[in-house]
Amino acid sequence: MVIKINENVGDLLAASQIYQFLSTCLLEPNKEALDLLLNDDYMAEVKNCIEISGSSQMLETFDLLQRRVEGVDVEGLAWSYRATFGGSTVAMDCPPYEMYYSGSQIWQQTQDLADISGMYKAYGIEIEEDTTTSRWDHVAVELEFLHFLTYKIAYAIENHSEKEQESCISGKKKFLYAHIGRWIKAFSTSVIKKTPEEFYRHASALASLFIHIEMLKLSVDAEEIDEYMGNEPDYLQRLEGKSAMACDSCMDEEKYD
Repeated sequence: MVIKINENVGDLLAASQIYQFLSTCLLEPNKEALDLLLNDDYMAEVKNCIEISGSSQMLETFDLLQRRVEGVDVEGLAWSYRATFGGSTVAMDCPPYEMYYSGSQIWQQTQDLADISGMYKAYGIEIEEDTTTSRWDHVAVELEFLHFLTYKIAYAIENHSEKEQESCISGKKKFLYAHIGRWIKAFSTSVIKKTPEEFYRHASALASLFIHIEMLKLSVDAEEIDEYMGNEPDYLQRLEGKSAMACDSCMDEEKYD
């Protein structure tokens, strides 16, 4: 039986674009990304998508973000990104990775990483290993995955593909429940406390607001982490500072029907 959702194709496409916009905001900045955020037509389109969500708080936060982005340059934004999230080493008081917010037990961390990896691979997604956000649990990567799934739901509805629609809705609900829905609030709180850059303050707040709207629409009740406690994951300690992707034995693929 197809899982029903109370959204039309237009709403889903708008949500998909918001996810992609948020992912762009929370990636390590480059000239291409900043040029996009400074494009009036693009930002007007994103604002229209946010208006479809019906959240006045999201609109207010977006307006603050847009006003701030007009006053930054890529060098300054990149400096603020590193000051907030870290550079060659992760900022322990404001990490952009899910594993820092999950339990300290190694079995939980390896299970969570395997679950994320399995979901991406089940939908045909591979992460490039030479990018700064190559880890599967980076907030921008998780947002991009939800952009992809939400777009696929709209496509499945338009093309009357009930099996694909059910698979993507199920995957989206699972991902919100087990992953980003659990830690986005703690992440946003950490960013707001630490960042020297208003742009990241507004972007993280916007991401948290939107994830909670999406969970409400899909009746997802995630067990949220309210605040990041500042503990380095035991799993990452065991890797002695290496990327979480270095442990092949931890990345057993899981499939979702």
